[in-house]
Amino acid sequence: MTAALAAAALLVPAASAQAAQNARPHRELDLRIATYNTCGHGCLPTEQECVDTIGRDCATKLAPWADGRAARVADDVVRARAGVVVTQEIGNNATPTQPGVDVESFRAPLTKAMRARGYQEAPADYAGTRHPQEGYPLKSGAGRFTYYDARRFSHLDERGRPLPHDLLWLPDSTEIYGKTMTWNTLRDLRTGMRFVVVDMHLEYRKNGATDPNGWTKNWDEVRYLDATRTARYLTRDNPSTRRLPIVFAGDMNSASKEDGHSAYDAFADAGYADSFESAPANRRANEEYASFNGGEIPLPESPDKIDHIFVRNGTRVLQWTLVPQTAAQAGEPRDLLRSDHNMVHATVRIQEPTR
Repeated sequence: MTAALAAAALLVPAASAQAAQNARPHRELDLRIATYNTCGHGCLPTEQECVDTIGRDCATKLAPWADGRAARVADDVVRARAGVVVTQEIGNNATPTQPGVDVESFRAPLTKAMRARGYQEAPADYAGTRHPQEGYPLKSGAGRFTYYDARRFSHLDERGRPLPHDLLWLPDSTEIYGKTMTWNTLRDLRTGMRFVVVDMHLEYRKNGATDPNGWTKNWDEVRYLDATRTARYLTRDNPSTRRLPIVFAGDMNSASKEDGHSAYDAFADAGYADSFESAPANRRANEEYASFNGGEIPLPESPDKIDHIFVRNGTRVLQWTLVPQTAAQAGEPRDLLRSDHNMVHATVRIQEPTR
């Protein structure tokens, strides 16, 4: 009996320790994430440069990218105190019609400016990638790069090895040579917690338009299919990401919420919510503005937003903010704007999932 009592006494602390471990709260962090379509290669200063770079005239003419506009974009991110920012239209890769285009001429100035302000570029392995089924190289469809505050986060694990990241091909999009999304796993330096950030840029054409392939599609449906493919792969099919908190952010090129014909509905089907709707009404700033400003002065006002941040249902969203690029009522866009989009950011409280 004495031996049995002694054994029982040993079991009690062990059971108590297990109970304490089970009761321990999950790690969480407040992440301010921004999405910013910078129009790096799409808002060039002259018609000739537009034609040489993108094969057509630019709808919006802005100051030269490498002569200060990229640095002003970086300043926008710093002023917003964003921990992570996903960017779109940071250059493009060459196509047969624009062989001289070089994504590096657009990425390099922004990366230099971001590094000078304490940010690091997360990997985006465009070079040498080929379509997984067709085998052709990625030439257009590049230009999505994610940056993070290097004082708080890292794309490396504790031993200095790169955390999982990759491209996701979207075969329904219009790009003749492929269109992709990028995703990165990041690590919070304070807690060690890992999370995934997805940088998205969905199809921009309107219904009834014909793309370079000669396709005329329901492009709203294409946006739904591509967003669905992205969400399913990362939340269900990819073992590197499916058990981690994931934030999907970017230029969805639509404000629609139509069933089966919108990115909004695709993410809702996957159990994700728009951070704008999840934020308390009194913690939304500048919601009267459109996120796509189209190079118009004064900035257009509209409840429609095409730049979105999606988080899993139940995620607490502490604030949502659209950052107007100017309050001017008149003037030249090239003197007042950094992009034809306004940056959007949200502070989200992400938690480790239950194991």
